Amino acid sequence: LKLSQILINLIGNSLKFTQNGDIYVRIQKVNENNDRTTIRFEIEDNGVGISRKKQKIIFETFSQASLQINRKFGGTGLGLSIVKNLLELMGGKIQLESQLGKGSKFWFEINFAVSEEYQEIKNPNNIIYDVDYEALENRDILIVEDNKINQMITKKILEKNKMRCLVADNGKDAIALVKEHNFDVVLMDIHMPGISGIEATREIRKFNKQLPIIALTAVTIDENLDEFYRAGFNEIIPKPFKTEEFFEKIYRSMENKKLPVDD
Repeated sequence: LKLSQILINLIGNSLKFTQNGDIYVRIQKVNENNDRTTIRFEIEDNGVGISRKKQKIIFETFSQASLQINRKFGGTGLGLSIVKNLLELMGGKIQLESQLGKGSKFWFEINFAVSEEYQEIKNPNNIIYDVDYEALENRDILIVEDNKINQMITKKILEKNKMRCLVADNGKDAIALVKEHNFDVVLMDIHMPGISGIEATREIRKFNKQLPIIALTAVTIDENLDEFYRAGFNEIIPKPFKTEEFFEKIYRSMENKKLPVDD
């Protein structure tokens, strides 16, 4: 959650000051040992840039490089102050490189514990997933997710494998889009404001029994997986997901098109 807030604030800041340019988000592993890994995050733009003088105070009381820019774009001090404070809580530090008129680059590094799932991926005795990636090309996928960062990541992973994507921010929009389009698969987040993923899936099943719907959820011990299947889901992919398992379940759902469990 903290990392999402940091990235949303930094990307939002770049969007404000880059009207006709480009914004780049880069993630790179810089170090790893048995149980820890250090990841570097960069958000770079070719917008208006920040003067050297302003760079010294930008994270304390941010003011734009000129009154004209301030009137045009509005303040961003709160967002950047939040970034600085959140990173300090995570043991990191925000860094800035900028040149007035040429753009800015914000970056930071965070040290994470290596998950058991990642250790399994590195293990040569891993499960081999059976996926025909060519069969996934040009398939139409609906991503139902309220978190903008998760939307972007999921869409990028799918499009990299030549799949076509539409995104719905909530369950209500998802129901409408399923009525309007012929999707091959729906990837449905469970916990969303308004209509939840479970409620949206129940509504979809009233008029479409065959469409594969996959639940994306950070499953907790409080959640009953049987409830997901009774609601009409074909598969469940836990967050954070393994890419191989992610595509294997999408492929399997499309190939089988198995009917969900009835109430």
